[in-house]
Amino acid sequence: MTIVQPTTSSFQKATQTLQAGGIVAFATETVYGLGCDTFNRNAIELVYQTKGRPAHNPMIAHILDVSWVTTLTGGWDDDCEKLAKSFWPGPFTIVLPKDENVPKEACGGRDTIAIRCPQHQVAQQLLECFGQPISAPSANKSGYISPTTAAHVDEEYHHDILILDGGPCEKGIESTVISLVDKPVILRLGSVTQSEIEDCIGSVIYKRELSQSDSPGTSLRHYSPHATANLMQTDDINKIDDGNCVALVLQGEPQCVQQCIQMPQNPNEYGVKLYSALREADRHGVSCIAIEQPPNTTKWDAIQDRLLRCSSTQTES
Repeated sequence: MTIVQPTTSSFQKATQTLQAGGIVAFATETVYGLGCDTFNRNAIELVYQTKGRPAHNPMIAHILDVSWVTTLTGGWDDDCEKLAKSFWPGPFTIVLPKDENVPKEACGGRDTIAIRCPQHQVAQQLLECFGQPISAPSANKSGYISPTTAAHVDEEYHHDILILDGGPCEKGIESTVISLVDKPVILRLGSVTQSEIEDCIGSVIYKRELSQSDSPGTSLRHYSPHATANLMQTDDINKIDDGNCVALVLQGEPQCVQQCIQMPQNPNEYGVKLYSALREADRHGVSCIAIEQPPNTTKWDAIQDRLLRCSSTQTES
């Protein structure tokens, strides 16, 4: 199996694969997902084995519309309704207490479940064909750079997985995740900002998670290339004289690098390009990827989060 276009026959084949307990990669507006039947423990285990994903790292259950939440949680309330009306379908995930029928294995062994209604037509059509929630993490090997094209997925799994091609991902970074288990807490920032959420439901807390939480993608080191990634100030970027280095720059001009990748000045556009740029840099087989530090403003918070994790040298104990 390999990359297929989103035709009626390919959706039927993908649905049959899911029904048989298999896994399917598919496009969303954030990154490509590696999906399985939310209620099939064997299929869930296959996703974790295929990715090499730690068992405590939860997946996101993808749904077609709000009416599906009753199969996943009994915790839906007025705040959930407001957020869903504002941000679904879209790059926004809500964490709630899970229903007892949902296997803990799909939730990183937790009593909570992360739920998202994706906007991408490929994801929506797959959900419509399958007819029930699809749990999926990003479709990359665990800890590596998230995939934003079908080719990225195929590079890692070597034609072993059916991939529904939906083109390059529109957002390019993972969804914003908010927990409503207790008081509203943002666990991971994406393209939906804290101010947009607060305009919807009032004050929320944002705490940058430094260990694996109820949200995927919050471990200290994540989204990481094989080469050592260094987050650097512009002045330090300008001093680089290293032919075994690739630089991702905003304004900096290194003296000598193997490749210099110009990144967008707009945080949303930067997010769209980030993972593709990191993968391009990694393909050179260099020892170092130098990343110019973006502006330290709230508009760049989600980008800062991804860059801090991909350049972290720490691991969780």
